[in-house]
Amino acid sequence: MKKNIRKEKFYPLRPEDVWEALTDPKEISAWLMPTTEFVATVGVKFMLQAKPMGKWDGKIYGEILIADKPRVLSYTWKGDQMKSNTILTWTLVPQDSGTLLKLEHTGFEGFSDVVLGLFHAMGWGKFLRQLYQRLINKQSYAKKEV
Repeated sequence: MKKNIRKEKFYPLRPEDVWEALTDPKEISAWLMPTTEFVATVGVKFMLQAKPMGKWDGKIYGEILIADKPRVLSYTWKGDQMKSNTILTWTLVPQDSGTLLKLEHTGFEGFSDVVLGLFHAMGWGKFLRQLYQRLINKQSYAKKEV
């Protein structure tokens, strides 16, 4: 039994702007989960801290696997309730009027991880909307300053 998650969302911004939101600890903390340790360099380990829920302590641990600015970012993703590491990959595809962001979250295997994968799929929809709102608000603010 396996579960993989694939989602796409268009952002009317340059890939470099989307990349910054995916890799800057301050930005990640604003739309995903708080972190101070994230550095987009292969081999770097990091932790994200969400609000604990039920038996989950709220911590996600990861290690950067690929950091090809501004095209591909991939890292492991494991919470304490997950039996194995999963892999989260962001692919940024330049388009005429912005960036198509592709999310692929793979490696949910076995019944309990597949169930967690279903919750992750819902969560990624929410987080992609939060990322969109963060980027649009930031862009609007930058235009006002000019």
